[in-house]
Amino acid sequence: MNPFKPLRSLVLCGLALAAAAAGSSARAQDPAPPSTARLRPMVVDFLDVGQGDSILVRSPEGKVALIDAGPTRDEAARLLKAKGIESVDIAIVTHHHLDHYGGMEKVIREFKPRFFMATGSSHTTRSYLKLLEAVRDEGITSVEPTGKPRRIELGSVILTVFPQPAYSAKEENDNSIGIRLQYGGFSVVMTGDSEEGERAAWVSGSPDLLRESTVLKLAHHGSRNGTDQEWLDLIRPEIAVASVGEGNSYGHPHAEAVSLLRRNGIPLLRTDQRGTISIISNGETWNLVKPDLASRRAGRARAGGRVAASGRQSRTAARPARTAGASTGWR
Repeated sequence: MNPFKPLRSLVLCGLALAAAAAGSSARAQDPAPPSTARLRPMVVDFLDVGQGDSILVRSPEGKVALIDAGPTRDEAARLLKAKGIESVDIAIVTHHHLDHYGGMEKVIREFKPRFFMATGSSHTTRSYLKLLEAVRDEGITSVEPTGKPRRIELGSVILTVFPQPAYSAKEENDNSIGIRLQYGGFSVVMTGDSEEGERAAWVSGSPDLLRESTVLKLAHHGSRNGTDQEWLDLIRPEIAVASVGEGNSYGHPHAEAVSLLRRNGIPLLRTDQRGTISIISNGETWNLVKPDLASRRAGRARAGGRVAASGRQSRTAARPARTAGASTGWR
């Protein structure tokens, strides 16, 4: 059973989902958001769901996206409620592994997203089929990534879904959905559990969707097969985030990945050490929403239609200086 239906373009109440410009080299960067949008920042939360992924995106206009929902049935929905979320505009499952979709059925039932995105991978389980049944039962519009970039507009926040590489029957991790979030000069690259093969396809075929991102969500929970030097050289993140469970049996994040980040001077934040990691941005600067974490420049300025690094010299591998924290209006 597969409830997916083809959808080329759709616009509904400020949420747009459409194919990006033809060709895999379409740029992900967008003009800075209008000044009215900056009155309230956007927020991205890397939710602490244990050994799994769940990323909550909230735009200044109140649009909401949830990317993955962790390994357990109830935790993602509980965290959404704790943050005052009442509805979700789009829910995305990056790939068909339980640590990414385990909590999505409950999210579908309780928050009734307008859209649901996942791949058509044949890797499935009884629990994943129950998720698809929930999508069908709730009448939610289902879409898949395609061979070209797809653009999701959450108000002034843009999610660009990467072109989907050739299907891998051998490794479900390499069927992950890749996404770039862009809000003015602030950006986040998130690629599920993608391993070497899928990441290489994106590096060669869609480098502009990866280039110069403020934040990198480490692929495969900081596994040694989720990050390499070529990947970091292209993305050049100012900070990295690993979604991992405390004392997990996989040893994530692997020492090789941690060492690689250290050699490149890229600070690493881990959900097993800090809990949910929340970042706010007005499109020009960004802040970590913790009283003991520092404000950082977004480091991405538009210049003649190109992206210019504008704060590289301030990056340090050491923990940022302490600050008073930020009041955002978000919980």
